Amino acid sequence: MESDFLNRLLTPSPVMQWLLLLFPAVVLVAGLTGIRRRHNGAFRLTGLALITLVWLALPLHFADPSGHAVSVLVSTLLWVSVLAAWGAHVWNRWPSPVWAHGWVVSHLVTIVIACLVALVRALSH
Repeated sequence: MESDFLNRLLTPSPVMQWLLLLFPAVVLVAGLTGIRRRHNGAFRLTGLALITLVWLALPLHFADPSGHAVSVLVSTLLWVSVLAAWGAHVWNRWPSPVWAHGWVVSHLVTIVIACLVALVRALSH
């Protein structure tokens, strides 16, 4: 029963994959608007988001399980580092325009809602 629950919970859905893939793109847009307004740190944030977006969008498949594990680890670390860098950028510099960073917050709320839906789906079966 427990492994069946974990299989349902951790089964990747296409919606969640797109939400996680598009998060660096949304941060990239917010960073580009910051570069246009010459905010400190916006160039670094944009670069990190672009690197993460390219890494996540590349279809890298490793036959070796250890290579696959390293790829998943790098993907996770890059995604979390974009989240942390965006959070530090917003917390420390209060950048404008607000709509771009509001878009990032809306995207994060959508990811949380999708996680809750996956949890309810796994619990209900």
